[in-house]
Amino acid sequence: MEQRNNLVLQGTETFSRGQLDNLALENGALVLDSVAGRSLLYGSYTTPEFAMPAFCNLNVSWNAHAPRDTMVEVRCRVYAAGAWTSWMSFGKWAPDYPRCSVSSQSEDGMIFLMGDTVTVAAPGGGTGVQLQVNLSTNNDKVTPAVRLLAAAVRPLAWEKRNGHALNRRLYLPEYCLSAHDPSFGREMDLPLVMAALMNRWGEDILPEEVAYAMEDGSTRSTGNTAFAAAAAGCCGYPCWQAWMDLADLREQIHDGCSVAVQVERRVRGQRDPVRLWMGLHGFGHDDAVMADFVLLNDPTADTDGAVNCTMALVDFMRYFTGKAIALRPKQRETEADRPRRLRCELRAGTQPGDIIIRIAIAHLESVVDTGRNFFRLATDRYRYAAQPAIETKI
Repeated sequence: MEQRNNLVLQGTETFSRGQLDNLALENGALVLDSVAGRSLLYGSYTTPEFAMPAFCNLNVSWNAHAPRDTMVEVRCRVYAAGAWTSWMSFGKWAPDYPRCSVSSQSEDGMIFLMGDTVTVAAPGGGTGVQLQVNLSTNNDKVTPAVRLLAAAVRPLAWEKRNGHALNRRLYLPEYCLSAHDPSFGREMDLPLVMAALMNRWGEDILPEEVAYAMEDGSTRSTGNTAFAAAAAGCCGYPCWQAWMDLADLREQIHDGCSVAVQVERRVRGQRDPVRLWMGLHGFGHDDAVMADFVLLNDPTADTDGAVNCTMALVDFMRYFTGKAIALRPKQRETEADRPRRLRCELRAGTQPGDIIIRIAIAHLESVVDTGRNFFRLATDRYRYAAQPAIETKI
């Protein structure tokens, strides 16, 4: 499906237009091909070359199911200054893999990838995009499955549309920074919004779980929007980055889907304007002042109850950077890699200030101290028959 500067690829018909090497299409997803019931260990998919309006920024998204021992790697290349660049990788990715963003640049230094964004500084910008995804497995009984690929560009000459006026309000759970893990800092705003977008459809996921699922190991931050879309994809939701105008935002709300939007504004404690993620969940009109407004969830609010706010449409369009994340409801049959939860018990230690965490589980792989007084837990087939619980001091 192509919508001007936003390109979303999903489904058998769309994927079949690209080049499949050692891959097959199964239930609309790209999977490793198999021989005699055993998956091949490596395969790749390359999209056709897509012409795009001249652009300065490119963002790439993917949604994949990657069970243990499997991995995907998404790459892109850009057509600019009369030639294609070499392939640029967004890093190897899997839910249980230590994700790290990658920085790279073209030989002339005019096109470079930093984290989740490709920037084109060449005269005239980029005019073409091609994507590639590599799938691999260390276990021939399982395969990753790529359900969605997307590319979004910010046009150099962006003729933004307003669309039709809309009066609709959607429910969106309210989460604020002050009520959640402070160790992530202000960049926890994006996990808060992503959790709200999913929980709005009945998901049960904590913002902290989203934060760990999308954390960038290179920067130790949760600001990577490609990893944010991939984390939502893990839970089965079609999700992608986009560069949107007002007409695009109104279309999302019209379809019943809230949107993560990036705004640039001053917040308390910051001298200069900062970029902040909010949840857009409606449009309306105030007859008293004859003005349109937008409904937002602002994670910098003091309490969860104060997150829901309104902003004049003219002010919002002044602050809105154009960068957004779209999320659609998932299909029931979609496989998901949701975070695992383990029951534990906290009790006082023998020394003042000590807290002991007791994990009563049958299978334990590791308990890793992240330095945030928050523990990542992973399970596997290691059995502790004589040790029904693990205790460690926080």
